[in-house]
Amino acid sequence: MIKRYSLIALIISFIFIAVFYWWFQGDLVLTGLYALLSALAVFSVPLVYRFAGFSLADDMLWLRERETREHAELTQRIIQLKSELESLNLAEGSRQANVLTGIIDDYHAVVETRFFGKKNSPLTYLGAARTVQKHAVQNLADMVAIGHSMSGISRNQRDPAMISNTRQQNRLDKQTGLYDEQEKRLSELREENNQLFDALTETAVEVANIRSFSQFDRTDTFARLLALAQVASDSGK
Repeated sequence: MIKRYSLIALIISFIFIAVFYWWFQGDLVLTGLYALLSALAVFSVPLVYRFAGFSLADDMLWLRERETREHAELTQRIIQLKSELESLNLAEGSRQANVLTGIIDDYHAVVETRFFGKKNSPLTYLGAARTVQKHAVQNLADMVAIGHSMSGISRNQRDPAMISNTRQQNRLDKQTGLYDEQEKRLSELREENNQLFDALTETAVEVANIRSFSQFDRTDTFARLLALAQVASDSGK
């Protein structure tokens, strides 16, 4: 909004300068002085807008709209992933989808009750928490992909009792190795998500209880959340 009002002020200023120039029949000195005053008036618009508190209102509106949009997108994505995890019989992945849904809903409620309308909202926390949440969602998506690959390996595996030559045995050994690798990766993703859930839950509790956001910035749990968010960002997910 501040850019819009500044642009409107600039356009009006140009119009009045043109009218002023025409009215005084091309007097360059007077027109120059008027243009200088107009420029000062235009530059004062964003300052007045900010000091009057309108900029804060715009920031809160933007934060509310972004949070509402991202909350809806993440919730819908988790519902989809949960359905796929259940179809793949990945019970722990399905459980984590339920847990993450609850964490995101709680986070959304905390943001609405503690941050909207506040002058000192810890935007660093909001960004870090959302980054970690998205990373956890991506881990669920990776579980789905791994689950499908494991399902494909299982379908293609020959019953050991039906092995009749060395080539078939080598193929079975390779498939078994691939399956074990995918199972190990699945276990790593589940454990990583559990760590992310712990960090998100602990910081949400502190945000709900802490009196000063400046104190929150110095807590160990917040530092841990920031570290996890950095890892998530570096992973490119």
